[in-house]
Amino acid sequence: MRFILLVTCLLVEACAALPPPSTPESKPLGPHEVRSAQSAAEAIAVGKSTKADVRAALGEGVVVDFDSGYAVWVYKESLREKAKPPPATELVLLFDPSGTLAKTRIR
Repeated sequence: MRFILLVTCLLVEACAALPPPSTPESKPLGPHEVRSAQSAAEAIAVGKSTKADVRAALGEGVVVDFDSGYAVWVYKESLREKAKPPPATELVLLFDPSGTLAKTRIR
């Protein structure tokens, strides 16, 4: 009887330690989307991150290349299903001609 009680207690403790089930907001991102513009901006560093670093961290964005060698990449923040649609939030990145991140802006 003690053995069954011990096994039951261990199972209850093990179940209590499990992480909560995943939430429905973990839907896959669409092209050029990030979950949060703010957290995406914090994942990269102005003056340090290169185009390859940003592509690895955030994926492919909407790319606009200029004749001067500068480039702008734009990422749209993903909308949550249950939230009222807020104004569209975008993360805009400016790369210098050497391919290094020069400036970021959330708009």
